[in-house]
Amino acid sequence: MKVPAIAKLIGLSIFSISIVLTTDLRLLAGLGALIIVLAVILGAWPGRLLRMLVPAMPFLVIIALFQWLISGIDIALLSFGRMLLLYVAGSIVTLTTTEAEFIKAVQMLLWPVDRLTGTRVGRDIATMMMLAIAFLPIIKEEHDAIRLAQEARGVSFDGPIRYLKGEIYTIIPLVNAVSARADRIALAMEARCYGINIKR
Repeated sequence: MKVPAIAKLIGLSIFSISIVLTTDLRLLAGLGALIIVLAVILGAWPGRLLRMLVPAMPFLVIIALFQWLISGIDIALLSFGRMLLLYVAGSIVTLTTTEAEFIKAVQMLLWPVDRLTGTRVGRDIATMMMLAIAFLPIIKEEHDAIRLAQEARGVSFDGPIRYLKGEIYTIIPLVNAVSARADRIALAMEARCYGINIKR
């Protein structure tokens, strides 16, 4: 089913606000069921969503564990559910929308801000979001490569405890590699004079 990108972004915004404001686990489960239905309607198949979810899962689990230690199991489950649904909802939009459609929709939504401020903030935000989307498959590839390297060094991923420890050993070099790549992209954009307005 073909849905305009601007409608997807507006729907994602409303859905995200609903998730954040939800304090009942049953209502959160209902929103999760709605996400599954929307994913099938929009053509974002569960297999692809699961592949996108794998790199983020250790972060979500670690944050939920900290919440459990600090605030209790109920808050931890609610926090984990919210983060999971927000990530999946965003993944559905990115899987079913091309980069060009996404950028155009963001610029259209932020056009009033450009007019009011006399800047190109809409273009800048759209560019940042496009780069973030483009980074997702790169992060997955880096994660898989680093995990293989850690396994070659003797790190075990068998069992939940060892898996979490192994992912911690994977996440640290992953963050370092992604940060270095982001720095190179920023330098390349500056070298091409991005953001400089030349008045003729």
